[in-house]
Amino acid sequence: MIAVLISIRPKWCEKIISGEKTIEVRKTRPKMNPPFKCYIYKCGNGKVIGEFLCDEIIEDRTYGHNEEFYRAACMSAYDAAAYAMQSPMYGWHISDLRVYDHPRDLWEFTGLRQTRFGWEPVPITRPPQSWRYVEEET
Repeated sequence: MIAVLISIRPKWCEKIISGEKTIEVRKTRPKMNPPFKCYIYKCGNGKVIGEFLCDEIIEDRTYGHNEEFYRAACMSAYDAAAYAMQSPMYGWHISDLRVYDHPRDLWEFTGLRQTRFGWEPVPITRPPQSWRYVEEET
């Protein structure tokens, strides 16, 4: 199965863990339909701290005017508009959050690269800028 490894800054990780943040906003989305598993890479400490199920992706083109959406993402209208810069944004809905007792190293995951012949496993040598496909752990 295919999953996603997503890089999230420490400030936002804490809000996700506390339950305050239930939507992670990105300018792109995976080319697969929810639900899918997302592994959370916490920027700064270099570890995968947990996982969640992305059970819905909400496309937003209001550029900060959808108050409920941005409240769930812990973003102000100003920050949302500045981030979007007139491009659509995608809210990855966070459900079934699981925080690991012991954070995991990146090398424990296998990256996936799409080729014209299908998916090819590749080692992960650095964290993703935003997100990347990985093999789902079972």
